[in-house]
Amino acid sequence: MQTSKKPARKVKTSSLLIGLTVELAFAIFMGFTTGPSFGSHYPQLNLIARPFVCPNGQMSYTNQQVQRYDETYWDAAWYCEREPTNVKAELDSRIVFRYASPLYIFAYFAAFLLITYWYWNSSIGPAKNDGLRLW
Repeated sequence: MQTSKKPARKVKTSSLLIGLTVELAFAIFMGFTTGPSFGSHYPQLNLIARPFVCPNGQMSYTNQQVQRYDETYWDAAWYCEREPTNVKAELDSRIVFRYASPLYIFAYFAAFLLITYWYWNSSIGPAKNDGLRLW
C-alpha cells in the first residue's frame, strides 16, 4: 500500500493580504476606542507616550473626579516636568491620546498576528490538518 502525501498548499497571496488588512483595520478600531478607554481608567498606561510627548522630562498625571447631577466623570490632567529647569507644564490630554493611540494600535495588531499564527499552527488549525499553510 502506498500512501501519497499531498504537497502542502499555501494560502493565496490575495487572501493573506485581505486577512492582514482586516486584522489591521480591527486593530485601528480597537486602538482608537479601547486604548483611550483603558488609558482613562488606568492613566499609567498612557505613560508609554512619554518619549514623544515629554522628551528629556518626567511625565505625571493627576486624577480628577467631577460630579454632575447624578453622574460621576473621571479625568486625568497630564504634566511634563523638564529636568534642567524643574518647571511643571500641563499637557493637553488630546496630545497624549494622539501619541498613545498608535502605540496601542501596534500592540493590538501584533497580538492579532500572534493569535492568528498560534491558531493556524495549533493542533486544531489548518496547517496541522492537511490544510493550507500561511507561508
